[in-house]
Amino acid sequence: MNRSDKRFIFISIVITVLFYIFSETLFSMFTSDHKEAVVYYQDREIARYDMSINQEHTVQGTLGDVVIEVKDNQVRIKTETSPLHVCSIQGWQEKTNVTLICLPNNLYVRIENARDIDNSDADTTIQ
Repeated sequence: MNRSDKRFIFISIVITVLFYIFSETLFSMFTSDHKEAVVYYQDREIARYDMSINQEHTVQGTLGDVVIEVKDNQVRIKTETSPLHVCSIQGWQEKTNVTLICLPNNLYVRIENARDIDNSDADTTIQ
């Protein structure tokens, strides 16, 4: 191992450590502040809730009603009917692309960036 190999290893380690330290900041630059909680039942989207509005919704799962609470830009499964209540013990989640999974009820909640509905830049024409 010569001197240039040692420099390369040192620089690689420094870059890796810096990327790890600043990864939260880097990823937050590519996500919007406006998030939505998207509820899926058996892999079909059944509801979409704005996370900036405090609200509570009840959706039907396989084993019964599932209450989803959105508060202060966070979401959680508040109450549900499942063995050992595995769905509600996951707690509050707020980060984009995080999923709350409730397999006994065939339900999951995914946090996504809000869709941009503005179609003013559309490239196609429908006749």
